[in-house]
Amino acid sequence: MLGRAFEPYPLMVYAEVNERRRLPAVTLLYGAIMDDCFRHGEVYVTPEVAGASCWLPPDRSTPTFWRQARSGMLKLPLYFGLGGFRKLTAYDEIARRLHHDHAPMPHYYLAAIGVDPDRQGQGIGTALMRPMLERIDQAGLHCWLDTHLPQNVRLYERQGFEVSEMVEPTGHPVPVWGMLRKPR
Repeated sequence: MLGRAFEPYPLMVYAEVNERRRLPAVTLLYGAIMDDCFRHGEVYVTPEVAGASCWLPPDRSTPTFWRQARSGMLKLPLYFGLGGFRKLTAYDEIARRLHHDHAPMPHYYLAAIGVDPDRQGQGIGTALMRPMLERIDQAGLHCWLDTHLPQNVRLYERQGFEVSEMVEPTGHPVPVWGMLRKPR
């Protein structure tokens, strides 16, 4: 489901222009993110598997190389090709810098959230975020995420996130928004 949700995502289209190869590559990537969150955080999936959200807690909000290797990220160059992998690596470096610069305090990281394309726009993403954001607020913690779609920025702003920084990477066409949510 996350593969289908992110297949048309601008960063994934940029990283893998071949439509036939994109879905398996994107599915591997988001499967690895989900695997890391199962091991080190929390994953929520709707009963009918229409959507999923993947969260990492304050003490594990930045995946290490070894965690990424264990989750299957080392296969990414095989699926995206070396050029696509380099594109993803460039964006990962930007996301890590934003994360480091704007969320130095203890915080949760919304590593991924996606809704099946046929079910988008029905409030599933909001429903997946709400219980976790309530828990994070009760704990008095911040929450961090990054996105590459302007319409996602508006969705996250409705949930209390604020844009910390927007980067238009030199030589790359897809912008990055780093967003922080303060506890309520």
